[in-house]
Amino acid sequence: MYHAVESDFENVKEIFYLHKKWFPHVRTDYMKRMIAKKNLILDNNVVITYNIYKRKQKIGDVQALKGDCILHQIVAKTKGTASDVLQRFFEFINRRVYLSVRSDNELAKSFYLKNNMKLVGKHNWSNGKLGGDVFVYG
Repeated sequence: MYHAVESDFENVKEIFYLHKKWFPHVRTDYMKRMIAKKNLILDNNVVITYNIYKRKQKIGDVQALKGDCILHQIVAKTKGTASDVLQRFFEFINRRVYLSVRSDNELAKSFYLKNNMKLVGKHNWSNGKLGGDVFVYG
């Protein structure tokens, strides 16, 4: 696994901007902060942003524990490359990995299930107007 460095920023930005429909909230300052904190993986033109919880944390109606990982985003420049990178990320991080995804994002949910993640709960954003699902690996 390769943590992105400052010189990777333009490539990371391009990959996110290819998928603005699903990531309209991801701003360039966030990308730069995640790179600086070494919480952004860039591998085979796949970007993964994540954090490790410093204390227990609720993800929708699911309780994650201190030391668990929250995967914020996974996005690929080209179709067909993300599964391999995600599987290597699971090995690299070597802990339980949670994520939340919009309920209407059927493509992403299918991808997570295909990659041995389990649907474990519900989440919502925008004061309950936008539903989400919570998945876990491990």
